[in-house]
Amino acid sequence: ILKCAGVNDDAFSNINNEIDSLNNKAFAVINDEKGKEMIARIESAAEKGDSVGGVLETVVTGFPVGVGEPWFDSLESIISHGLFSIPAIKGVEFGKGFSCADMYGSEMNDSFRIENDKIVTETNNNGGINGGISNGMPLVIKCAVKPTPSISKEQNTVDFINNENTTLSVKGRHDPCIVHRARIVADSEIGRA
Repeated sequence: ILKCAGVNDDAFSNINNEIDSLNNKAFAVINDEKGKEMIARIESAAEKGDSVGGVLETVVTGFPVGVGEPWFDSLESIISHGLFSIPAIKGVEFGKGFSCADMYGSEMNDSFRIENDKIVTETNNNGGINGGISNGMPLVIKCAVKPTPSISKEQNTVDFINNENTTLSVKGRHDPCIVHRARIVADSEIGRA
């Protein structure tokens, strides 16, 4: 859970160890103090009858080189297709994603080099994918998860039978945040793709 209710988790620094740790947590954050702050904000939203969203980050290590193609079946399009089938997902980005719009090509490009007789990139701004094809670096995929729409706070709507404006509020128990639940669905969908 990279971000939830406006609170950012720490960035990956030791990917393989952190992935193992995250897979054993009910609320998957690197920094447990940030996780507690996220949970407090989720609980605060629930008390107000509202909900919050967040951003999931999935990292896949050991992915083979050469998967995908540069045209209709690019690795990004295959993964995105699956992720957008999850109703709460409203945005997907790879590597630097939307922030690359503010970068120069010289900053964004992942320069190649040889390390231990293996071709690697110096950076991973493209999230392990160049030209629609995996390059052997970790895949880095982020998903924006919208706030749960079923909230008890009163909202405007339309009574289409009587053709008039009205209000509604959802009754019963509803999750004030589905980010932590969507994590396993997003990770599974990326694995399936």
